[in-house]
Amino acid sequence: MKKIITITALMAAVCMLGGCGSSKDKAQEATTQAQVQEETAGTYEPVEMDASEYVKLGEYKGLTVETEVVEVTDEDVDEELSFLQQQYAEYKEITDRKDVQEGDYINISYTATVDGKENADYSDSDIDVYIGDGELNDYFGDLGDDFDVESKVIGAKSGKSVSVDFTFPEDYDDEEVAGKKCTVKITVNKIQEEILPELTDEFIKENTDCDTLKAYRKQTKEELENTYSSDAEETAQQDLLVQIEDSSTMKKEFTDAMIQQEINNLKVQNAEYAEYFGMEVEDFLEQSSGMTLEECAKDTLKMQCVQELLLEAEEIEVTDEEYEEELSQMMSEGGYTSKEDFLEYYPEEDMRSDIAYQKLMEKLMSYTTVKQTTAEKEETEAE
Repeated sequence: MKKIITITALMAAVCMLGGCGSSKDKAQEATTQAQVQEETAGTYEPVEMDASEYVKLGEYKGLTVETEVVEVTDEDVDEELSFLQQQYAEYKEITDRKDVQEGDYINISYTATVDGKENADYSDSDIDVYIGDGELNDYFGDLGDDFDVESKVIGAKSGKSVSVDFTFPEDYDDEEVAGKKCTVKITVNKIQEEILPELTDEFIKENTDCDTLKAYRKQTKEELENTYSSDAEETAQQDLLVQIEDSSTMKKEFTDAMIQQEINNLKVQNAEYAEYFGMEVEDFLEQSSGMTLEECAKDTLKMQCVQELLLEAEEIEVTDEEYEEELSQMMSEGGYTSKEDFLEYYPEEDMRSDIAYQKLMEKLMSYTTVKQTTAEKEETEAE
């Protein structure tokens, strides 16, 4: 049987597998995953097996999940408006002083010398960076809490350079520089201040699809409410699947070949995410899931069996009409005009699996009691 698109609480937490979201999101995700698979050494090959041979389905009706309702406040809307302002911000060079101060936006170039040799991987030019939140430190990776380039730049003069000496940790992710001494020369090209546009009806009309600031605030609040609601629904679905998986039992162990194939699939699926965080795929999965790569593979295979057994038990099928309707919507929202081009990145089989998953979750949630609680705003922000 084909592996359907799965979502578990574990995997969704690190955005590893798909299953929910808008049609446009799914189309873009499918495109991204296809491109990643093309660029990685391995290829994704679903593990084919008879689910009933390996897993006995547990109880899936009459379960209870909790979901938190998050209230959208005026402060939330104000924050979104601030993001909009920043998108259209302008930067004006400060000429009445030469020293860098906290809160400045500066343009810099920097050159790293590792063991006496210039290293292009840790050098760059014409970089705009804010001073005051440690952003500059992040350009050099995780060097520990004691590493602070930013503090050396504060007080530096425009047009002048400062040098910072440090040693890369022995366990640094980049083995080529791990344990080596480095000198970074940072040149402050110019000091700037951020000029934010005024939030007027005219600005809103020119840069959004609303005519007034009041209308934009209302639209923004509704969008945030929809986002919070969708997130809560997705979390409830994930929790439900985990409950069902936990109540299901293994009838026999997966073969070593199956596990190895799924390990390869996990590597292919998560290559982009691991690269983004500058980590090896295995380390990324272990850190994000709390499980070894082999344990992740076994868990994913078990969830695959559980979902296939649920599809069979509920007699979930996808009609041609449902497929064509979803295809049309996703092509429209994804900006595709060619069916062939779209299906190249999101094959029909995968799309039908995704539709089946949606129908399955709707059916499962109809059997489930959902208890709603009001989330504390401080806790939500902390998460």
